Amino acid sequence: MRTATFYTLATLALIGCSSPVTDDDLPEPDPSKLILVFGGRQENAPRCDPDGQMLWEGWTAWSEDPGPDECEPCECTPAACVLPSEVSANRVVCPGGDPVVTLIGGDSWDGACKAGAFSVTSSSYDSVTFEPPTLADCQPVSPVPAPSRKNMSFVRACLPGSSMIIPSFFRQCYLPQENGECWRGNRARFEFPVYTDTRTCTPCSCGAPRGGKCTAQTTLYSNEDCSREVGSIAISNADRPICTEAIDGEIATMRSAWTQNEPGTCTPSTDSKIVSGKLERGETRVYCCDR
Repeated sequence: MRTATFYTLATLALIGCSSPVTDDDLPEPDPSKLILVFGGRQENAPRCDPDGQMLWEGWTAWSEDPGPDECEPCECTPAACVLPSEVSANRVVCPGGDPVVTLIGGDSWDGACKAGAFSVTSSSYDSVTFEPPTLADCQPVSPVPAPSRKNMSFVRACLPGSSMIIPSFFRQCYLPQENGECWRGNRARFEFPVYTDTRTCTPCSCGAPRGGKCTAQTTLYSNEDCSREVGSIAISNADRPICTEAIDGEIATMRSAWTQNEPGTCTPSTDSKIVSGKLERGETRVYCCDR
């Protein structure tokens, strides 16, 4: 895979298949001209050896056109289902209100057995209100997207370190001779401009969550380890709070579990645009490889 990643770039950048001089007439490679070259996705680019030296890095276009001067599109994460946050035991009949105690799961509750501040007996309440699940806000996949580089690849060239160990993803090549010719066994010549990209994009943001199918079964218990069930309600994010007078017994703890967990979606509320910087063509780089 490492070779394939590089050759995708190299094949497109190749301007001469090989030196016009036959291999036998070329000198052996000069070890002082050895360089290590990477071409591919920027996040895969290895660092130069600590005691080596970076010669150059930047972006190269697959063709004369480096692509549109725009940002990558904004994308949003799914709107996750969030378990019901509260169950209240009320002093009055439905529609409820005036709670005796409220069991609070909290924003990060995973549905495990959760105790209230204190337990209440059946004579202390006349109804119970179950809050519905909700959808969490979406977040931008990339808060500040990168500039569009659809026609480009990242390139980096280094001098090897004293250990002469070739790190993964690097390819071993040589700078050309002073006369521009390549070397014996390394006749494939590559030449392309390297661009410096200082463009910055505006941040992304996401709209309100929508859709999603989130249904939870929330169960009340009379003891601390959630082993003696008092009553249970299934409630979805499409529901309003459900008030019931059918729960009868001491309420001490609650537990909640998903019966349906299908996240919602959000659409980006803004389009990212180039706010500063530019894509600037730099020097043309030349090197020779074995193929």
